[in-house]
Amino acid sequence: MYDKLTRLSQEMKLPDDSRGRIRASLSSHQPTEENMKKLSFKTRAPLIAAVIAILALTVTAGAAVIMTFRNDIIVSSKEDVFDALEEQGEGGAVAISSPIASKVPSTLEEITENDRFKTDDWDKGERINGGILTEYFEWDRAEVLSGDPTLRSRLITRSDGAEKVEYTAENPINLLEAISGRVTIDLSWIDSHYSYVPDANLSYIVTDENGDYAAEYFQALYAKEDGKGWFRLSFENAAADKLSDRSYIIDGSYETSYYYTSTDGYEFLIKMNNGQVWVNCRMEHTSVDLYGAYLTQEDVENILDNLSLTVK
Repeated sequence: MYDKLTRLSQEMKLPDDSRGRIRASLSSHQPTEENMKKLSFKTRAPLIAAVIAILALTVTAGAAVIMTFRNDIIVSSKEDVFDALEEQGEGGAVAISSPIASKVPSTLEEITENDRFKTDDWDKGERINGGILTEYFEWDRAEVLSGDPTLRSRLITRSDGAEKVEYTAENPINLLEAISGRVTIDLSWIDSHYSYVPDANLSYIVTDENGDYAAEYFQALYAKEDGKGWFRLSFENAAADKLSDRSYIIDGSYETSYYYTSTDGYEFLIKMNNGQVWVNCRMEHTSVDLYGAYLTQEDVENILDNLSLTVK
């Protein structure tokens, strides 16, 4: 166990500064999310030529890296979905994403209570399950390593040898000490424009039964000064390509839906409806997400442009 913890602690140090500026090439058509409605069609929808993932060429440490964005696909009408499926000529089903018209956003108080569930359980060890991969979702036992609110840590284990090291902190900036460096973000701009919600955040790293990196997750909750608006910023990363087929979104089903390329060169799908905001940037191994309430388009774009996001 101690060898694994040593190896894990070495892996969790922040990487050296900046990975160089990303040059993005934007193509307009890509996709959607949340509250999915599955429809069975006679044909399947893998990737349509017109909406194949956007490739962005990045220069990092002198090496060329190609990023493939897998955001959901915006189309003009349902007929466009049928036409695309017929062109593919394969049987199967496709998902069309749309909002629930009657759903209203959670209040800041409700989302705070929801997002504190790990912190509130820290010493009890009753809420240890969870993970972004189904094979690493259920766990057996927890050992508290530190209860210091600056950066709490606990070791979650199970009989096959897989381990999950969980962290929470009063200030989510401190959680950045506990990520592997495969995905990096800078929270300083957000911290100066929004108020973090104390202890309503979480990160963890999962290693498999051989002690090898399997996945990690990070989330932080911030509130606007008006006490009404809020957002949860998160990312997840997995060693294996874990993303499923993309779904479709019919243009107009959300009040607002469009693609936005941040200053770091990452393409995000932004959707807004009835006070709610969904933002996603999906790649082969990584998903960067924002879910919030009562934010403007300018709010969202400024957050994305000031993340200093890098994905290795």
